[in-house]
This record gives sequence, C-alpha cells and structure tokens, in this order.
Amino acid sequence: MFKKVSFFLTVGLLAFVLAACGTSTTTSQETTSATASPTAAAATMVPTEVPVSEVPATEVPATEASTTPETVAVSVTYPIVDTNQGLCFDGFERLDECPAVGEAFYGQDAQYTGIIPSYTNNGDGTISDNVTGLVWTQEISSYSMPWSDAAGYCEALDTGDVTDWRLPSVKELWSLRDYSQGWPWIDTDYFYLVGDGSDLAQHHSWSSDLYLVESEYQNEQVMGDPAWIVNDWTGHIKAMSGSRFVRCVSGDEYGINDFVDNGDGTVSDNATGLMWAQDDSGEAMYWEEALAYAENATIAGYDDWRLPSAKELQSLADYSATEIPVLDTSVFNLTEVTNTVYDGDEVIDTQLNYPFYWTNTSNPIEAEGEDIDGGTIYAWAFASGYNVDMAGYDLHGAGSLIFVSKTEENSGIEDSVPVMVRLVRGGDVTETPDGDPTTINPDRVVVFEDGEMGAGGGQGGQGDQGPDFAAAAATLGVTEEALMDAMGEPGQQPDFAAAAAALGVTAEELEAALMDSSSAP
Repeated sequence: MFKKVSFFLTVGLLAFVLAACGTSTTTSQETTSATASPTAAAATMVPTEVPVSEVPATEVPATEASTTPETVAVSVTYPIVDTNQGLCFDGFERLDECPAVGEAFYGQDAQYTGIIPSYTNNGDGTISDNVTGLVWTQEISSYSMPWSDAAGYCEALDTGDVTDWRLPSVKELWSLRDYSQGWPWIDTDYFYLVGDGSDLAQHHSWSSDLYLVESEYQNEQVMGDPAWIVNDWTGHIKAMSGSRFVRCVSGDEYGINDFVDNGDGTVSDNATGLMWAQDDSGEAMYWEEALAYAENATIAGYDDWRLPSAKELQSLADYSATEIPVLDTSVFNLTEVTNTVYDGDEVIDTQLNYPFYWTNTSNPIEAEGEDIDGGTIYAWAFASGYNVDMAGYDLHGAGSLIFVSKTEENSGIEDSVPVMVRLVRGGDVTETPDGDPTTINPDRVVVFEDGEMGAGGGQGGQGDQGPDFAAAAATLGVTEEALMDAMGEPGQQPDFAAAAAALGVTAEELEAALMDSSSAP
C-alpha cells in the first residue's frame, strides 16, 4: 500500500499518521477541583489506581443494586449505526480471543454490537443506507474545493434520480464510519474515494457544519472560517479550512437529539434510545481502567452501564455550539479542567476547558514492519472542550474526535491526558462477549486514483510533492534546520515520536504541521 521510494513515500508515514494523529494534543491541560456540578467528583490527573466505581449515583438499596429497572421502549429517530468493530484489543495489540467477563479490558466495542451497517448499491451511482434512510453518492468529488463551494456542488449534482442532493452534516458523515479495520474508515465495497495526490492521502470530506466556537487562543488551523471535516483515511473529525473533497447526501436530516432529564442522575435520548449518566467520572483514567469503571458502575439502580462506542459518544455533540462545552449543559454536568497557555516555555495564561471522554473503540490498525507502533495502542476519544496543542491553543476544535494513547507507556509525553468517562446504557445493543472476527474484509479496496487538488478556486495540495519544511518549521516555532535534524536523513524511516520530543512539540502537532505544509497553496 505504501512504497518505500523516498522520505515522503516511506513506510514510516504509517507510523507518522498513526503515532502523530493518535498522540493526544491536550497535554497542556490540567484538571482542577472545579466542577460543572456540585455532585461531581474533583478532577485529578490519572491515578495509579482507580476505584472500581465511584460514579456519582443515586442511592440504591443493596438488595436492588443488581436489578436493572424496566426501560420504557421508545421509537428512535436517530438510530446509531454500529461501528462494525469485531476484534478485541488490550493496551498494546490485537487479542486472539476477547477477554471474558470480569477480566481486564472486558467491555470494549466488539463485545457490544448495535445496529449492523446495511447498504444497497442502487446501480446508478447512489448508495442507500438501510439503517439511517439516507441516500449517498457512491463517488466522492473528483476534486477538492473550499467549503464555500461545497453546498453548491451538491445542489447542482444530477447523480441517479435524486434531485435534492445536499452537503451532509458531520453526524451524517460520521454514520458511515467503519471501524472493522480502518485505513480507510469507510466500507469501500460501497463508497469510493480519491487520493489527494500524495502518500499522505488525507481524504477529507466537508460537512455542512461550520466550527463556531472561538477562543482567545487559536491555532492557525481553526482561524478564519473553519468547518468540520471527516477524514476517511485517518478517521478523525476535525475543524479545518482550506480545500477538501465532497460526498453528497439526500434524505431527511439525521442526528437530531431529544434529551430528557430523568431526575435520577440519568439522561435519556429518545432519538437514539440511549440512556446516559448525567455526571462524568470526575477524574481522568487510562483506557483499561475506564472499561472496568464502566462495567462495575451502578447508577439509579441500573448496573448494565458500558463505555460508549465512538459513534454513540459522538451522538452527544452539539455542532451548533458557539462556546464550550459542546454538550447540552441543560441536562449534562461536566467536570472543569484548566487549560494552560504558553509562549515558548513561559506560562502566559490559563483558561477554562473541559475533558476528553473515552470510547470503547480501538484503532484496529496493526503494526507493519519493525520499529513501527501499530494503531492498536490507541482508542478513540471525544473532545467536549478545546482540543489544544502543546501551547494551549485550540487545534482541532471542541467536538473533534481523535485517537489517544491507551496507556502512559505509549503516550510519548511526560504529562498525562485528562481523558474521563461518560457512561451509557440501553439502545439497540446486544452484548457479544466473543466479538465477531468476520467483520474483517481482506479483499476490500484501499487504493484509489488521485483527485485534483485545488480545483474550484480553493486552496489545494501540491500533488506528489512532500512537506514544505520551512513552512512546517515556522508553524512549529522551530528552525528549519532543527526540524530536518529531528526528522533524520531523507530516505530513512523517521522516528516521529522521537522527532516530536526533540522539538518540544507533540507528535500530532508535528503531523499537522507537515500535512498542512503539504497542502499549502
């Protein structure tokens, strides 16, 4: 899939996107004792030991603690499509067998199966999603364009018999995510992609949602008029500007929540059929601990809580929000964290922020070759507040979803990441302890023709040229010489984690700077 022909086409780029995109960018955040609710526990950095369950809960008599109250069935209008992840993982690698109930790492994505993805190829360039009711273009646009042109592109489309094509929301695009094996994160038996003219293969798709949250401290990536993109290649949701590709949709709007405060520490979403814990965990923890925390929790008499999947958790996001947090605070309580802002090594300010939340979904991409970390050391996490860089500036946007190291050993950073837990239960979900390895499709398409970059008047990439190191160095605040020294000799496999550490930045900052310089006008 990747050819080792130059520095830019080396197999090291697999580690580049995996390690760089996966390493958290929130290391300048520290949790504080301030909370969004007086009942929430004080936030701390990741503890060495996490109690099995300290979820703020309604008192339940001991005789009722293991009894799950009856749930009233509702007619869902926002069905959550399963992630299609059927394999199990620990903190480092894929497991031959899923863990048993009570064992470490039980409760991950493969062990809870929701509504299975179902598509129909209509034979006219359109694909019907039989779960959401949406109809999609099979092809993505053959060229990238600025966000301002994207809606018009869809409206003018005449694919199939559809006459009401529109630009999809970020939640609609996210419904197509396929976590069975990743790379790309969409079922290519049905949906086609194009390359971006380089081995970085970003495959960004515009959504109809602008990023409306502003901060006094913003990375240049979210300056101007950024909009939300979904990356079919790395799987992320990020706020970006520039020029991206477009996949159009038709059908009734999908992704509208209907929250109800149940008055017992839980919140029901009648649109999805899911019930959520009103409070978060109040403390940060690693992924293994988060899974155990969820499996042992009892709230309001319910003892069947779980860590949410990447699709379940993302369903809570409010992309119309103009300030943090991007969850509905009329029904949800969030723990506050403090975001430290730096100018070089000097602390210049602090600002209120909110935590990341763990999902039970792993990055399923395994290592290839020697000295390359596989993506399996990462799990997906959702940013309820600013997703900041090392300097404390908003980088990817509040509401972004990226993968984060499951353990301190693989974080590549000295400080811990404030990733907390928000529990979920219910929905059209079945417990599947053994997972389902058949979700893997070894024959799926992963190579695509290159699209045209910069068409339609937008900023585009530079074809098969590599990163502009001078531009990347300027973005990172280092010299070009220092960046080149850190990256090593051209033609050799770079150690991105070591390079980032040498430069005093995160691997994700390094990734973003190199990628952005590759697609600069």
